Amino acid sequence: MFKGVDGRLTAYACGPRGLLRWTEAPAPFAGWTGPEAFEVPGWTGPLAMAQSREGYVHFVAVTQAPDGSGATEISVATQFQSGRGITDWHRLGTPAVSGGPAGDSLAGPPRIVVNQRSGSTHVIVSLRHGGILRRSRNEAGVWGGWKQLAPQPYEGHVIPLMPAGGQLELLALGPAGADRWAGIGQGRFQLADRISSPVVPGSSAVCETGPRRVTYFWRYPGDGSLVAWRAAQPGVQGGLMGLGGAGGRGIPGVVRAVIGGYDCTVIAQSAADGGIELTAYVTENESYGTWWASLAGRGAEAPQVAVDPAGRIVVAAFDEDGALVVARQDTTQEGLAFGPWHTPA
Repeated sequence: MFKGVDGRLTAYACGPRGLLRWTEAPAPFAGWTGPEAFEVPGWTGPLAMAQSREGYVHFVAVTQAPDGSGATEISVATQFQSGRGITDWHRLGTPAVSGGPAGDSLAGPPRIVVNQRSGSTHVIVSLRHGGILRRSRNEAGVWGGWKQLAPQPYEGHVIPLMPAGGQLELLALGPAGADRWAGIGQGRFQLADRISSPVVPGSSAVCETGPRRVTYFWRYPGDGSLVAWRAAQPGVQGGLMGLGGAGGRGIPGVVRAVIGGYDCTVIAQSAADGGIELTAYVTENESYGTWWASLAGRGAEAPQVAVDPAGRIVVAAFDEDGALVVARQDTTQEGLAFGPWHTPA
């Protein structure tokens, strides 16, 4: 879920033939429109997105090649304004390493990140044999070729982020733990950290939590609880930190918000009891502990979190029937209180 430059929130999901979108009505009107369906030619399912500082939402998807060969390609598109259409899908071809094995395939879904200063866009893929590749579009809109970022292959997902003013970095996940690769300039990357912590597949998220600082989140297989990891820096707590939330499922929704005058990190997850639960703590102060509170919404799944123009936290999820449901922070009450779940209309 993203907030546009006009302040409206937009929620996205994958549908049977492409992208689904729900858009908040412009002020002073209430409610949402959607779901609007946007067909993706050659749609196969995986899709990721990222937003630029101008409010552009960039999408990347895995698609079938149009020649009927059965090969898969990477395709990208962009939404420039809230509630408006998206561009035609642009094919980036099949990722491959020069001199690499023929027929190499994706190890996980593609990712996309945006340089918030220059506006350049970077598509990241992980191959089963060829390692991690990147293809970039510069600020003039010109795409380069596929370039190898990391030579070793990973079985799990890749989670990238480019903090404002910083270098692109990513977390590459495998069965035994996670490796952090960091840019060192001129398109080169190095293995910066090796984290010996098992990771539940399909449970990872990332958030920029400070100047050129990135915090990664994932689930521990033993009990499904969340952990956070951040590279150690002077004056900043780093390393692996437990966040509780045992029994949670799937990818958590993460956002930074101001609560009671404090910069806080807010996390929502699908809870063990079948509803949505939420925690918030002062950003980069995980060591003080976390306390999870239920937002009810039994049967709701896949929470997304954002902050509206009034500074209120908004949680969106999907109910048992696949319909979007939304809960919004009630700032008239003390503490982190929310209004009831409702179906946007």
